[in-house]
Amino acid sequence: MTREERTARSELTALARDDQGRLLLQLALRGIQDSGRGLTYGCWVKRDGGVSGCLFQHAYWQGVAEGVFKPAEVPSGEITEVPSSEIKDFVGEEDFALVMRSIRAFDALGKRRFRHWSLGPHGIPLRTLDEEEWQSTVEGLIVDALADTRPDVSGQPSRRVAPVT
Repeated sequence: MTREERTARSELTALARDDQGRLLLQLALRGIQDSGRGLTYGCWVKRDGGVSGCLFQHAYWQGVAEGVFKPAEVPSGEITEVPSSEIKDFVGEEDFALVMRSIRAFDALGKRRFRHWSLGPHGIPLRTLDEEEWQSTVEGLIVDALADTRPDVSGQPSRRVAPVT
């Protein structure tokens, strides 16, 4: 596991220790696995349209589908943005800081390990994301964070320490 992966996992684990943060990560995981939309890093959603979003964008989209969040619609009727205020209201001020730190951690991880540069048409540099490997890694980190904070029989999150590799 790389330093960037450990950082991202640590941020997700901290978020998963709170009930609302845990639910947000569960929404993200279901959304990533079931929506058919692309997974990006470093931003909520592509501003110029598109159907990709970061893991918290997927949490929002899934939350809208499940009635957890109100949809933010554009004139076309498509849900394309995530209002950060919806996520902030859902997890609270303190955990929203963890959401933002998680976004930064995943941005660093995505750029370092999953973004590749090549020459496009006319020799113009083109960056691409290894989407399949990126999605697999993100899903794995979410599952690990949820498992690391699985509530024990008293209903309290466990405080298991993840092994350092």
